[in-house]
Amino acid sequence: MDKLAVCTDACKGLEATVAKVFPNCEQRECFRHLMENMKKYYHGDVYAKNMWPAVRAYTPHKFTHFFDKVIEASPSVLDWLKDHHNLLWARSKFSPDIKCDYINNNLAESWNAWIKEHKDLPVHCLVDAIREKTLRLFAKRRKIANALPHRILPAIIHQLNAASRGLDHLKVTNIEVTEIYKDEEVRRHVVYPTQHICTCREWQVTRKPCPHALALITTLRQPNMAMYVNNYYSVEKFQATYNGIIPSITDSGQWP
Repeated sequence: MDKLAVCTDACKGLEATVAKVFPNCEQRECFRHLMENMKKYYHGDVYAKNMWPAVRAYTPHKFTHFFDKVIEASPSVLDWLKDHHNLLWARSKFSPDIKCDYINNNLAESWNAWIKEHKDLPVHCLVDAIREKTLRLFAKRRKIANALPHRILPAIIHQLNAASRGLDHLKVTNIEVTEIYKDEEVRRHVVYPTQHICTCREWQVTRKPCPHALALITTLRQPNMAMYVNNYYSVEKFQATYNGIIPSITDSGQWP
């Protein structure tokens, strides 16, 4: 895959191996692991209060706004990050081609929980158990995929509908969307709906309309939401994901 991100947990062995096996991938690291390491050397609210908003920021200037407060409190943080956490961990630095804004490894934690009962098995038994679980999962997901009626995945439609209900603080003027807090205009963004671009950069990174884009889209008469969501979130892609067949094999007693 030419557009691939691999997120690890600050493990130097993995970092080196990923760079060797996937030389063109975007190497990221889990921010939760980074913060756990950071707490060992840097203490105080200034780090938690500013590092988390910094990592969640989609734009470089918003990242800098929060991160500068950390550097002001402890200039040595820069060298520490360079020496121990030099992979990508902030959304503002993520490639918009990859369509994934995860900043932690919760997906890996879900995987560990999924195979928990098999983790103590010998390796060949572990692999075979994972194959069986994956075979059943693929069959279940294929059945679900074939029953889905819409172009966009229902889970994404649900997300967008929920996000569309909390837009009262946004004022739309043509393609400009202004954030208003306590009757004061705080920040203005420009949305280009046909290009799937917002100056907040969230739409480019996730490929799902950001709140500013949703505020604009909901002013249109009977908008076709499928026009504004990337094909990555389509039922067609979901079906393609689980189209592959897991090979059936005999038990290990019959192996050569």
